[in-house]
Amino acid sequence: MQTRARTRIVGVDTARGLAVLGMFVAHLGMERHSEIWTTTGWFFLGDGRPSALFAMLAGIGLVFMTRRAQDDPARFAFQRGRILRRALILYLLGYGLVFLGTPVAVILPAYAVLFVVAVPFLRMSAVAVLGCAGIVLAIGPQILVLTRHAFHGEAGPVHELALLPGLAEVWSGYYPAITWLAYILVGVAVGKTDLRSPRVATALLGIGSVVAALGYGAGAFAEGALVGREGTIAFDLITIEPHANSTPEMLGNAGFAVALLGLCLLAMSLAPLRVIAAPLNAVGAMSLTIYSLHIVYIAILGTDAVWYPVSNWPLIWLVLASLAFAIIWQKTLGQGPLERLLARLIGSRRPPASGPGPTPPGSHHQVSPQYPAPGQHHVPPPPESAQYQAPQRPGASTTPPPAPVPHYQPPQAAPVQHPPHQHPYYPASPDPQTPATHQVPVQHQGPPPYPPAAPAPPYPPAAPPPQHRA
Repeated sequence: MQTRARTRIVGVDTARGLAVLGMFVAHLGMERHSEIWTTTGWFFLGDGRPSALFAMLAGIGLVFMTRRAQDDPARFAFQRGRILRRALILYLLGYGLVFLGTPVAVILPAYAVLFVVAVPFLRMSAVAVLGCAGIVLAIGPQILVLTRHAFHGEAGPVHELALLPGLAEVWSGYYPAITWLAYILVGVAVGKTDLRSPRVATALLGIGSVVAALGYGAGAFAEGALVGREGTIAFDLITIEPHANSTPEMLGNAGFAVALLGLCLLAMSLAPLRVIAAPLNAVGAMSLTIYSLHIVYIAILGTDAVWYPVSNWPLIWLVLASLAFAIIWQKTLGQGPLERLLARLIGSRRPPASGPGPTPPGSHHQVSPQYPAPGQHHVPPPPESAQYQAPQRPGASTTPPPAPVPHYQPPQAAPVQHPPHQHPYYPASPDPQTPATHQVPVQHQGPPPYPPAAPAPPYPPAAPPPQHRA
């Protein structure tokens, strides 16, 4: 656990924790005052922005899963399989939460579909991914608004198709992939930067703030020019209302998410702030568990807690209970329960070690049990009599010297002995004292490669020994 804590980027957990708490506010918050500087005036920040931040952080998480596999196709294929399994499990879990019947637009099924759609972009450079996100922001909202107006006369979600799997996540729901792909691609581009660098965090804060101001500012100006034309195609293409899925609204949401992430990274670089924000960081580290439990909590409260809130106490108790549960669980048991279950279901983070496969029959890499492989020397074991005997002298070394490695010698064929007078090529000796056994190594099999030699003439009789006279 300590090793993971040192390598984890805490600021990402902080931003994810804020996204989860922002969803709590959007679902259960009751805004008593409209002024921004009042106690609940900031509740408007929970409309649309937390879910966009959640999707952007999902892109960063995908980069973390595949960072070490960028240059290795085999490892990337392994991680891609883990991502697809993760998406399938989140999809099923999301629809399980949908069937609880709460008035909350559960984000997990769309989250899963965005995982799958984002996989082809994970090996691209940050600049290329950011360019693709810009294309989606420029074209996707226009297609979505125009097609929805053509189908049912407005740009909002198509509720009659809300529970149709696949279509709801791509086009008809609150988080259509045709536009929300931009958020996750922005996250992929951001995740490819050095998020541990204070300079990068400062750049994210500055650039995100400028983009958010441009998006929201342009949308607000255009809305002012179209006052009284609400509900028309022209108004729906430029409005910055929450979940409008227009280009100005999405551009502002993306800039807001990037700026907030930069702020969290800078804040968590200070040790005192990390201690203070430990419960919030724990919520971010187990966001799947906390998000799922809050849907169950709303199902217990009933739909009136969302549509007609009479107090902010259900929200306050949910926030306090989530912070306490997350920090206690993390300090005692580590990883969140659903996160741990998900990790087991999608498999290990590291691909299995690949050893050498079996050698096919007839391959030249096969090693004979009698002969060594090419380029190696066959070292026969020394006889027992040649084993090293430890010295008996006191204090002497007991380490045996290394055994000498003899040079490789090819095996010799055993000689063939023929009985007397039966050699196949040469005549037998007439001298009965001279054995007629010849030792000829066998070098060929089958018919001889040359004709047999002509028979030699009989040996001349030996000369009589000289006679010595006295």
